[in-house]
Amino acid sequence: FEALKKDLLKKGLFESQNKKELPKYPKKIGLITSVSGSVIKDIFDVIKRNSPYLEVVVRDCRMQGDEAVSDLMEAIDDFHVSNIDVDAIIIARGGGSLEDLWCFNSEKLAYKIYESTIPIVSAIGHETDTTIIDFVSDLRASTPTAAAEKVVPLRSDLLLKISNMEKRLTYLTNNKFNSYKIIYDNINK
Repeated sequence: FEALKKDLLKKGLFESQNKKELPKYPKKIGLITSVSGSVIKDIFDVIKRNSPYLEVVVRDCRMQGDEAVSDLMEAIDDFHVSNIDVDAIIIARGGGSLEDLWCFNSEKLAYKIYESTIPIVSAIGHETDTTIIDFVSDLRASTPTAAAEKVVPLRSDLLLKISNMEKRLTYLTNNKFNSYKIIYDNINK
């Protein structure tokens, strides 16, 4: 783990300038996780509460074991080659032992995430769990729930932004109208 981490760091895979920015207002999120785990429910609860309009496309995936790395890489490829057009991808898995989470320390998976044109958020395990993909991903979340909270805008923030835009538009419209009224009145004198 430490040798791979050092090697990938030296090759620039962890550099902040290589990180893709998450969209402020995503419309569609890709979720790579196991549909049989509790992670999916936690993420959907956050999305339902914060941004119920958001579309989530789930790609069921093995999240541990010998086949997990290839399945995770295929899942990332699926989002890139399909016409789904997600704005970001969350890779999420609940906690587990070091052995359970070992697939997230794969060099091949690290490069797949690094080469992704879609921003990827890693949400693996609990806050204390750290994997190679946490360093390579565009954003690391301490838990799957935290990932959803970081990716999904709050409904209240969106409503406030809309309200502020409405006030600004009303102000600009009234200002323009008053300017034209003054010009019109001066012409008709």
